Amino acid sequence: MGNLFYRIEQDLKDGRKKKACDRLRNMINQFPNDFSLRKKLGQIYFEAGFLDEAGKFWILSKPENHEMEDAVEIYRKSLSNSGNAILKDIVFRGDKNLLDEHARKIIIALEQDSLKATKQIPVFKAKTREKESYSENKTSFLSKIGIFLLIGFIILLLVLGIFKLRELILSLFSQ
Repeated sequence: MGNLFYRIEQDLKDGRKKKACDRLRNMINQFPNDFSLRKKLGQIYFEAGFLDEAGKFWILSKPENHEMEDAVEIYRKSLSNSGNAILKDIVFRGDKNLLDEHARKIIIALEQDSLKATKQIPVFKAKTREKESYSENKTSFLSKIGIFLLIGFIILLLVLGIFKLRELILSLFSQ
């Protein structure tokens, strides 16, 4: 967990906001119930001047200041206040039962608007990773050993094949 946040902070310090945003987006996809990630990403976009993108990630958070409210309003207007478009854009894959009251009201209002306008509610496959168990996906030690063994086996087959082919050629010409 700390490693990913450290990398994000380093990316921000080094001026690599896009890289930091990409990392945060990936974390949001893996841990959709952790709203602190959305707030952090919204803050980065806000500081960069992308108010509509900030609003996208702040829409489910309770507004803490006027900047958050304004960004969410700009975001809503950019999608014509369409519940369906907003739901498709924010792609919330978390557990709705874990939402706080404010976020639940927003989701319900967006779903009702979507149902009224399009006769459907966008549904996204839920993610089930737990909050606070952030870790990078790394190849396990056994997987690495298996890959090396496979490569070694292929090389061994090639070497043995060359020796067998040499023996066959020598036996044809030695008679």
